[in-house]
Amino acid sequence: MAKEYAEQLFLQEKPTLALLVISSFKKTYASVITKEINSTFSHTTKILSKMNEQGLVKFTIEGRVKYVELTEHGIKVVDAMKDLMVAFGIESGEENRIPFGMSFSRSPETPPETVNISRAIQEKIDQLRSKIETIYSVERERGADKDTLSRKLGPFNRDVKIIGNLIKSSQDRIDESVVISHSDVRRRLESIINQ
Repeated sequence: MAKEYAEQLFLQEKPTLALLVISSFKKTYASVITKEINSTFSHTTKILSKMNEQGLVKFTIEGRVKYVELTEHGIKVVDAMKDLMVAFGIESGEENRIPFGMSFSRSPETPPETVNISRAIQEKIDQLRSKIETIYSVERERGADKDTLSRKLGPFNRDVKIIGNLIKSSQDRIDESVVISHSDVRRRLESIINQ
């Protein structure tokens, strides 16, 4: 049964995307994966449970948070999937279908994924900045007080930390401009909440 299920699992889009997301974050949790693969939380946890049974991912609990990360076997499977994607020609314009904006194309002059991981992180930062500024503008027009702003924008602190952890844990070199952009968003959010 295990072998047949493994074949069925990776002929489906969501499990494949989930593995790629876990690979890009290194260590994350189910709700982040759910958001990245555009799935429901229950479907994502079912996928992760099956991947755990196959020895592809492992769970660790730190405090009240249950993290998921790839096992050594899972890393090998992701590497094989990336090679398969290259073989199918995904590097030729279909990279937007890969989660988190990653492209697995390889060129001799650029280290694999270095440019793309920086671009993907920058996109996440830009999306976060846009959300923060939009909410801030709307709430300011409504005359929101400090407590309301804190309540509305406070949850974005978690997103800022997630991106920061992604930058710190990346095994690929991250462009300095991305690090600076992340710091700017963090300071802007702190500034708005603490004014």
